[in-house]
Parts: sequence; C-alpha cells; structure tokens
Amino acid sequence: MKKLILTLSLMSVPFLVNAQTTAPEEPEILVVSDSLSYDDINKTSQFTGNVILTRGLMRLTADTLHITTDDKGAQHAQATVSTSPKITIYEERPDTYEIINAEGKLATYDEDTEIMHLKGQAVVTRQICGKTIDLLRGDTITYNSKKGTYLATGGANAPDKTRVRSVFQARSKADAAIAECQKRYQGKPMPSKLTR
Repeated sequence: MKKLILTLSLMSVPFLVNAQTTAPEEPEILVVSDSLSYDDINKTSQFTGNVILTRGLMRLTADTLHITTDDKGAQHAQATVSTSPKITIYEERPDTYEIINAEGKLATYDEDTEIMHLKGQAVVTRQICGKTIDLLRGDTITYNSKKGTYLATGGANAPDKTRVRSVFQARSKADAAIAECQKRYQGKPMPSKLTR
C-alpha cells in the first residue's frame, strides 16, 4: 500500500528536498474497522464500519474502504460513507506547521495515475499554526500528483450551491503564521496530534 492517499496542498508550497542516498522507509499502515473481507485471488480488501486508516502523519476516516491491487501491484482505493456525514482526510506536515483537512462523500485514488478525486460536497483546507490559509470547495476536487494540478468543479452537490469557492491568503499571512509557530515551538517541528 505504497501511496494509498496523496497529500493535498492548495498553493505551491516549497517542498523540503533531502539529499539521501537511500529511499526513506515507508511508514506502516494501520487500518481499524468493524470488519474486513479479503480476497487473495482477486486481490481485494473491503474494510467496513467505522474505518480509520492511519499512514504516518495521515488519517482517513470512512464507513467503507475498498482496495484493489492490479497485476502490476498498483493499488486503487475507494472510500465511501453511508451513515457518516463525510469521508475525512487529515494530514500533518510538522516541518512547515501545516495541517491539511479534506472531506467529501466519496474519495478515490489510483496509484498508477497518482490522481485523487473527492466527490460530493468536497472541501480542502490548509491551515498553518491553526490559521486557515487556503480553502477550496466544490462538487468535485481532483488532484493530479504527477502534474501538481488541481481541478475543482461546481455542481448540485457543491457546498456553495453549484459554484466553486476558492479562498487564498496572501503569502505574507502564511509567512507570519509560520513565524508564529517557529516561535511557539522554538524552531522545532510541531508535535503530532495523531494517536494510534
């Protein structure tokens, strides 16, 4: 389950480049659910009921999570809700003091294309030091990791009545929020709020 869920960022944020000769170790994946159905022949896993997937500093919650592995080993995932209001994706980025929150009625991820879709009242929020910096809302939000692009569309299930809503703060506000967190945490990364 190499890249089940992609990180989301609403604006270009400088990524920290770390020159390493070895690839970083993949974080373990923990999935907690009321039930699990696994089919080795068809390479499918179905997690049902209060699903919580944690991978490193990312957590996904849904009512069901269906994962299929293709013949090449690539994973294709679909998270859905039936009793919960929305799927939630929460990710921490301690070094940049960011928290990304994403939600929708349906989430899909294709490891081959590295494309993630959020559908139905989709919302993505980026916070720095507890302050909302960027907000994107629409019927669907699509993130292409390979191209680093977003596509948001309006529609009947958009939170803002068929329209796409985007709010981006000035870079100076993001920089001020980062400076505030650097001072608060004495230049160290922010501590994680995720518990296992």
